[in-house]
Parts: sequence; C-alpha cells; structure tokens
Amino acid sequence: MTEIDERPVTTGQTRNKVTEAVELVVSTQFGSTSMLQRKLRVGFAEATALMEALFQLNVVGPADGSKAREVLVKTWDLPDLLQRLEADPPAPVPVPAPAPADDGKVVTLAEYRTTADPEAAAAPIPSVDFSKTDVYDQEDDELLDDDEDDEVLVDEDDESDERVPAAADYEPNFRDRLRELPQIPATFRSKAAFTQAVRDLGNDTKHGVFHAVTHSPKYAGREVKRAAKFYGRGLGHTAQWIYSREHKLLVQQAWAAKQKNAALIMSTTKAMYKERTRRTLKASGLALAAAVVTAIEFGAIWYFSPDWMRPFAWGPALAVVTTLVGIGAVAERIRTRVTPVEGEEYTADVSDDDPFPIADARSRAEAVDCIRRTLTANGIAVGAVVKPHRHKWGWEITVRQKSGTPAEIVTKAGAMETPLGLGVDRLLVQPHKEVRSDSTLRLVMKNPFAGMGELEKVKPGSLTITDPLLIARRMDAQPFLLPALGSHVLVVGGPGSGKSMLLRAIGSRISDCYDAQLWDVDPVGPGLDALGPAVARKARSEKAIEALLEDALKIARARATNVLAWGHGDNWRPSAKEPALIVMLDEYKSLSAYAKELVIEIFGVGRKSRVTVIIGSLYGTADAIGEAVATAVAVRIMLPSRHKDIELVFGAGAGGQGWRPDRLHPLVEGEDPNKSDVGCCYIMGGGSREPLIYRSYPLDPKVAYARGVARAEVGLPQLDRRSLAAAGVKAPELPKVADVPAPEVEEEAQALADPQLDLLMDTLDGIDAVGATNKQGQGRGHLDTLAAWLSAEWPDVYGDWDQARLSKELKAAGVKVSGSVRVGDQGPRTGVKGEEIAELIKEAQDAAEAVSEGESS
Repeated sequence: MTEIDERPVTTGQTRNKVTEAVELVVSTQFGSTSMLQRKLRVGFAEATALMEALFQLNVVGPADGSKAREVLVKTWDLPDLLQRLEADPPAPVPVPAPAPADDGKVVTLAEYRTTADPEAAAAPIPSVDFSKTDVYDQEDDELLDDDEDDEVLVDEDDESDERVPAAADYEPNFRDRLRELPQIPATFRSKAAFTQAVRDLGNDTKHGVFHAVTHSPKYAGREVKRAAKFYGRGLGHTAQWIYSREHKLLVQQAWAAKQKNAALIMSTTKAMYKERTRRTLKASGLALAAAVVTAIEFGAIWYFSPDWMRPFAWGPALAVVTTLVGIGAVAERIRTRVTPVEGEEYTADVSDDDPFPIADARSRAEAVDCIRRTLTANGIAVGAVVKPHRHKWGWEITVRQKSGTPAEIVTKAGAMETPLGLGVDRLLVQPHKEVRSDSTLRLVMKNPFAGMGELEKVKPGSLTITDPLLIARRMDAQPFLLPALGSHVLVVGGPGSGKSMLLRAIGSRISDCYDAQLWDVDPVGPGLDALGPAVARKARSEKAIEALLEDALKIARARATNVLAWGHGDNWRPSAKEPALIVMLDEYKSLSAYAKELVIEIFGVGRKSRVTVIIGSLYGTADAIGEAVATAVAVRIMLPSRHKDIELVFGAGAGGQGWRPDRLHPLVEGEDPNKSDVGCCYIMGGGSREPLIYRSYPLDPKVAYARGVARAEVGLPQLDRRSLAAAGVKAPELPKVADVPAPEVEEEAQALADPQLDLLMDTLDGIDAVGATNKQGQGRGHLDTLAAWLSAEWPDVYGDWDQARLSKELKAAGVKVSGSVRVGDQGPRTGVKGEEIAELIKEAQDAAEAVSEGESS
C-alpha cells in the first residue's frame, strides 16, 4: 500500500529541509534519525546531517547511543520557532551524491569494497561478537523493517557517513565503556535545555502558589473543623464527668419517689440545686478570671508598646490561636487514623454468644467480639477474627473459618444484618482467593460517599487519552482511573441506577482530551446531549447509527492495516493530529442486528487502531448484550442490577466471591438520592480486582453543557487525513456552539416562575379572602372585588390593574370568566369560580412533575 505523504504543503518556494525536520520532530516530540529518513524521503547520511543541524539549533539534545534524542522544544513553542526560521532561514544541509543506479546485479561485500576502495578491500572484516546486546544500533534496525527503506550501504566518499572500522581500530562494547563514565544530566547539556528547565520550574512554582492561595481557605477551614471537633469532644467528656454527681442524685431522687420518701426527695433536690449553683459559680468565675487576665495582658502590651509595635500587639493572640488549632487538628487526625492490627485474634468464648449491635463497639476488641458472636449465633464455625479496621463509614474485619466455605457467610449475610444493627444490604462479604478459609467483612454504618462532590473541573483540552481518566471513587477513598486507551468498556445498570450519569462523566472526561474524538450513539434516549458541542458526531435513528458504526469500523481497519507503515509501531499512538476515536453507545439492546454485528467487528480491530467502544445496557443477560460483548470488553461496570445479570458480566461464581451489584438499591421516585445507591457500582478490570463499591462522580447537565461549550471553543480534535482517506470516510463536520442549544430549564421551576401561574394562585387566595362559598363549598369571586383586593395586597404587581385588565389576563391563563356569577347574597356580576382555578393550578403542577420524572429516569 502506498503511504500518504503528510508533509506540509507550501506555496511559492520549496521549504528548507531543516525547517521541515524541525516541524516534524517538535510536533511528534520524537527525535529519531530513522523517522526523518522515512518521513522526509532522504538517505541515512542526509538524515544524520539534518539531526546534527537540529542539534546546532538547540531543537534536540546530543546523541545518546541508540536512543532517540531528547526534544528540547515543546509543542506549543513550535509556531514561534517556525517564524524565527522563516525570518532567518538556516543553512541548507548538503545532499550527498546519489548512489549509482542499481542494475539488479547481486554483489558480495568484498566485491563492493573492491570497487569502492581497492585499498580498503585488503583490510580484514572485523569479527563481531553477536552475544553482546549492543552490536548494532537499535534505532538503525528500524530501517530494516521497512520495505522501501532498504538502503543500508552508504557512500564512502561522504565524510559525514560512518565508515566500517578496521580491525585495529575496532573496539567491541565501546558504548558500554562510555556508559560507565559519569554522564552530565540532560538539563545541563545545552543552554536551551537548561532554559526550558528553568521555565518549567517557574511555571510549576506559579501554579503551586496559585493553588495554595486559592485553596488555603478550604484547607484552613478543614483544620479548624477538626480542632473544634477535638476540643468539643474534650469539653463534652469534661461536662459528662461533672454531671456524674448530678446523675447519682437524680437516681437517688427517682428511687425516693418510687419509695414515696418525701424527706429523701427534699434532701436530694437541695443537694442537686446546691451542686448546680456551685458548678455555675465555678464556671462563671473561671470565665471571668480568664477574661480579666486576657484584658490585663493585652492592655499592658498595648500601653507599654511603642507606636510602631502596636499594630502587632495582636500577634501573640493569633499565634496562640493558631497553635491551639494546629494541636487540635493533629490530635484529631491521630485519634481517627485507621491503624491495622496484624495478628490480633480473638479466642472463641462459647459460654457467651449473645450478639449485640456493631454500633455499641467502642474498640477493636469489642468489634471482634461482636462479629464472633454474630457468626457463631448463625452457625458459622469461627476459627479467628483478625485485622479489624475502623473506617469513617464502618468496620472492616477478616474472618477465618474452622470449617465450611465463605459461601455460607455470603448466604447468611442478610440474616446477620439484623443482630448487627445494619441497614438493608449493608454487610459486604469478600472471600479471599489466596486462603479459602478467610473472608473480609465490611460493615457499612454510614454513607461512605458523603460529601463526595462533583466531577472535578479541568482545563479544556488538557487531558490525554493515553492517561487513565478519573471517573469514580472507591468506598475507601481510593480513586478509580478508567484506562480508555484501547480498552472497551461495558456499563450495565437498571432503571434509576445512575447509568446515564456515569456515561456522562466518562464522556466529559474523554471530551477534555486533546487526542481523542468522541462519537455518541443512542437509539432511544438523549445520549450525551448534555455535553453539547463537545461531541463530534451523534446518531439517533437506525440508519444514522449503522452509518456511524460502518465509518468507525472502516477507520479501525484502515489504521490496523497501516499501523506499521505509518510509523506507529504495534499499536496506534494517538496525538493531537492523529487522535483516538471513542464511540459511546447507550441502550445496546435496542440496536439493529446489523449494528450489533458492526460493534462485534470493531471489537476485533479496535484495540490496535485505538477505536474504542463504550457500551451502556439496561440488562446484562445474553439476550440483551450477548456473550461476545461480555467477553470482549476489558472493563466491566455494574450499577444496581438484577442478580441474573452478574454471571454473564462478571463470570460464573462472581456472586459468591462478593460481586453483588444486585444488593445495591436504585433511586426510587421521591427518595433522597443520598439515601440510595444511585451511581454506586462494582468495577472489574482497569486495575480493580476486589469487590469494593465505587461511586461515579455526579455531573449536572447544565454544568456538563457549560464544560462542553468551553471545550468546543478551544477546538475539538479532527481525525487525521490519511486514516479518513484510507478508510474512504468523510471527516465529520464538527459542531458549532450556536448549533447546539443548551439544556432547557426544568419545567417545574419554569412553571413556578410563570407569571400566569402566579396570577392564578394569587386570585385563588383573593377568593378565599373576599369571596363566598356556596352550598357545595366551592369559592367564587367578582372581578371588581378581586381586582381591588389584589391591588391593595400586592401594589407593586397589581397596583394599576382594574377589572378589565384582570379579566383579560385570567382569560389568557385559561380561566373561564362568566358574566353571571353570584357571590353570597350579591347579584350576578362578572366573576370566576375557585374550583376551576384550582384545577388549572393542579394540572400545571402535575405536568411539571411528569416532566421532571421523565428527566430523572
């Protein structure tokens, strides 16, 4: 296959080879001589001379054996460098004389040397020890892999070319001897490298100072909160100790009342009042003494200090407060620190097996005792309970069984939640694969994701698809980084599980990558519409979806076929000019049979060509996604799902090993999201091997749209021309911000802010205030009376309204205004009926509620 020439096209005059080499090396950040030889269609000698010219221009560093040279100029400095080179063109590199035309005759090395240099023919060919690892240059060896770059012999007349050394001059392993010598760090090898290092250090310092200044209030507030918690607990314990005497008196008083002993009741009551008076006087005296001492101290400092020192008189007080806060914060951290206890065991005590709630455990020993009793009461043969960990959300303890299997604990987990005092499905069991008798129990007492916050905002276009992307957090506060480069992903979640929220978070992170283009497919829903113009291509209808998947498959095949010829190695290396392609596909079950076949085909070639598919499905059974999809993906994520979905997605026996997404509770309409498991999931793959609960970072649709607009304004990456040309695919037209509308305001908020709805509710209040009720209890009011009441009640809104204006506005709101309405004993006049207005208000609120329910589902 013919390789497409990607060199920039110039007009007017031919560009200098050195300038082309500068643009190629800086844009790819890869200083390789063999790459210059391939991309610029030059010989090895000319490519070497070009690389030396780049070294003289401080574009690349010095040669380092077979390794590629270090590129000293960053990508964002390339336009300025090219302008300087155009203003002051570098000297052209002399082109060596072309080799004689090949007549097709095969000659030996001895014949070639005799023809080129008869004297050199007499020199013996040096013996080479091929057991050494550095006999040949690894960089030059890349040339042997290309069919069109088979020119290995060089012109002996060119002084810049390397000659074959004579036997007397040949020293094997000379490169190893050079490597043994002390090497100068790359930062100090050239002025450009040192300047760049100083510039990077300055930028890092600037960003560090900016981060410290902007986040210091948050960090300071956090430490003050910890200190306040520590001192508050200390004061509470002190007050509890002081009140212990009063508690004894109250007990005596209660016993005296039960015994009807009036004398004892009177004596205990006097003693109680006496104790309270003594404590009050003592506390007041201490507070007064502290205030007096503080006033005297700072008064003396202020009086005896010179004028220039008085502004600093409050310095000692600030220092004291800061010291106290620091001590309290450190003490609170030490107190709440999780300290694993290795080897701590609890010997079984069969004489006392009554369980008690885990909330009553105040130490690790009590927690061990609680778990041991609960397991024994449920028929589990406990050998030891070890490694108790106290977390903010609960306890984590390892159980070792004498007999049986961990499946017994998994089966009885629901029954053990009652004596442990846990919520529904809040006892998580993880059997160990290394030791069959061991299992880790996690007792979730509080929400481990409380205060998690929204998906962190990053600079648009600052991420790269080659780095894992942050999308979720584990229950032990460890982040989950999704490897989206070449890894297909499957997300399974039922209604109310938060699947759309998770896919939105993944899509937002991918759109922030400068080397990835995002496509969106959803046959039944809005897909990634919340990201707005950050999505390069969308498909909703069956025909459009099939066309999109066909183009993705063509691009994947074209890249996989030419990945070596185009210089990418074994796998496609994404860049800003040659980005990866990510296809986000929701509701896989609703795709046509042909579209599903296209997805399976992409799985086969997508990893090598960096065309990745992320699938979202409502169910995880074979009829919904198929076994081919479940086994082809590298990362599998299950949100609240059905039990029968676990086996196909996570594998047979996964439920018995602790992978239980069926025990997560989806969001129910009207329920507090913080009390449900919306967004919580189990993740297998991508570095996650343990059945721990994760939660995806939430991202509000309005916030997602704002970030999508910011990303589009920076500029979305476009697929490279040669992939599109080889695939026969037309480049998608990137969306514009003006063409993608923002998400609409919630209908409920819109209705509450509607002036017509406000008028209806105000009119109904007026009927209740000045109207009358008939026998059926239905309120009525005359318009002239209502207009006067509204004008007096809200003059800033209805101050200039009369009967005619009120009638016109009520009719526009859908109210039936009648000319023969009786109110009490008054005659028929123009008026309205309250039941009709109440019905209109109810219909508007029900409609808004239905819209909000549709959006949440």
